[in-house]
Formats: sequence, structure tokens, C-alpha cells
Amino acid sequence: MWHASVLATHDFLSESDFADICIQVRRDYLPNRDFTVAVDDGDRVIGFMRVQGSEIDSLYIAPAFRRQGLGRRFVAEAAARGENLEVEVNAQNTQAVAFYSAMSFRVISSMHADREGRPYPLLRMRRSLPRNIP
Repeated sequence: MWHASVLATHDFLSESDFADICIQVRRDYLPNRDFTVAVDDGDRVIGFMRVQGSEIDSLYIAPAFRRQGLGRRFVAEAAARGENLEVEVNAQNTQAVAFYSAMSFRVISSMHADREGRPYPLLRMRRSLPRNIP
């Protein structure tokens, strides 16, 4: 599911970088983290999210289940854990940037490369909920 989701949204990745990222994700990331997981009626994973503190660390939806509200439900679940959420997205992933912008996230900083030094700029976005002022 992760692989299909990335293929659908990360068309800017080089083949060699994507292959390296796949190895890292399978070996180091997925087996060693806890996720909130959504499944279909056949108990197949259709999406997952990981929140660490106030940061959405990952949010992936199977391509066939995109634009059906699952991403919004995941963000609502994360928001229930804290007032101000942050997320880091690839600037070239225009679908993710548009999604988070529609969910009231705003860019607060940027980096010229990803955390591994690859030429994929990152945006840090924050969603701050308005405080009730008496």
C-alpha cells in the first residue's frame, strides 16, 4: 500500500532514489513504528498514519481510496491529540501540499533538500487552531 501510494504522488523521485527509499522504509521504518491503520471490509490496509508528539510523521492512502475522506479523518484523529499539528512534506508533492493546505496547514519553513541530502525540497507546515478568546 505504501509503495502504490508513493508511486501515485511522488513522480519527481529518481528511480535510484525511490529504490533506496523503498529499502529504508521496508527495513527500518515500517517494522519499527506504531501506526494508526485503516482497513477495508476485507481487512486489507488502505491507509496509515503515524503521529509523534504534535507531528504527523507519515500519512499514506491507497490510491483507490483517495478523495473519500480518509485523509481528513486521519488529520482529525491527529488533531484530537493536540492543538497545533505539524507535518513535513516534499515541496514537489503537489497533491500533499494541496491536501494539507486545504486542511488549514500553512508553510512555516522550508529546506532545499530532504533529510538524506537528496535534491527534494521539504516544507514544514503547521495547523494552528484558533483559541477561544473571552
